[in-house]
Amino acid sequence: MYYEGSPEESPYNKFRTYKIKKGDTLASVARDLGVEPNKLRWYHNMYCEIHDLIEADFKSHLQLLILAPEKCIEERKEKEEKKTQKVSLASNYKLPFIADKINKNYKVQYITVDGDEVDTLEMEMSVKWLATDKNRFHLFEINRSSIYVNNEMPNTVMDELARKTAQVLYPLKIVVDESGKWIAVYNYNEIDSRWKHSKDKVLDYFEGQVAEKYIDETEYALQNTDTLFSFLASDYFLRAFFNGIYIGYTADFSFKNEVFFPLVKDEEAKFEVEQKINPLLDEFNLIKVEQKGHYVDDGSEANFGFDPWTGSYNASYFLDEHSYCIEKINLECLVDYDEVIKVIIQIESFKKEETQI
Repeated sequence: MYYEGSPEESPYNKFRTYKIKKGDTLASVARDLGVEPNKLRWYHNMYCEIHDLIEADFKSHLQLLILAPEKCIEERKEKEEKKTQKVSLASNYKLPFIADKINKNYKVQYITVDGDEVDTLEMEMSVKWLATDKNRFHLFEINRSSIYVNNEMPNTVMDELARKTAQVLYPLKIVVDESGKWIAVYNYNEIDSRWKHSKDKVLDYFEGQVAEKYIDETEYALQNTDTLFSFLASDYFLRAFFNGIYIGYTADFSFKNEVFFPLVKDEEAKFEVEQKINPLLDEFNLIKVEQKGHYVDDGSEANFGFDPWTGSYNASYFLDEHSYCIEKINLECLVDYDEVIKVIIQIESFKKEETQI
């Protein structure tokens, strides 16, 4: 049907070509070769001489049709097949949570908007599975490092004080249920002990009301396991990453759900969302899980004659197709109180370079 090369005098002798026969049309040749007509036309027109351009169909004088190399065709077929590759779920349409596969480093960025004030916080986080008990509760270790505030290392007393007091929390060990939702702090005693050793150093280094405020907040958070859990409930990384997405979905991969998120410290904003899984892998062979919805106003403002608060919640999770581990999260959450309060969270896995000794 086609041959490699063509007569010496042909300008197309370096291409793979098809010799056009009487009665051939663009559609019939495309059908015989298993290529879409527009792709056949596109490749030919990229390399042919101007008078041989294919418009609606072959011109009467056209003898040779330039074809894409075999390698190009195979790569295109492979790409098309990947585009239609279906997501594999467990029984009852459950998204599997394979906790023991999780040992990853993540780059994390928070952009917070409160009225006209915009702040950016960047850091590195690591998540490592440690153990699973007989009830399918999982133990994870979380570490944090490399904090930047508005693209700079902490350069104010307040920033440095916040970093120093927060250091006692890590490594943080947490308990996660079988849906991937964080439910408890595991190493409270260890953290409390670290604080007792660090408190005097913080007091020696920092002075004033700001230092006393951070000391008091830390002391309050470390009263017991419950107060520490409540304190950490405002941590964006823990709430976004351990969101409990590994649950049963419906036959159409979608259902209505409620999401609570700490947009304001110590306050839980409620959102009604549609939670769904894209049934096909994306172009990077990742599973995409989405949560999209709107803020649910409790009506308290309306009682005083104010307009109801509005807001939105949009989160996209991208998971490895084999391990179901989180590779990337894009989350945007906002509520329009008197002014818009918004947070944008971006989390993406990366491989740390090993230090050469």
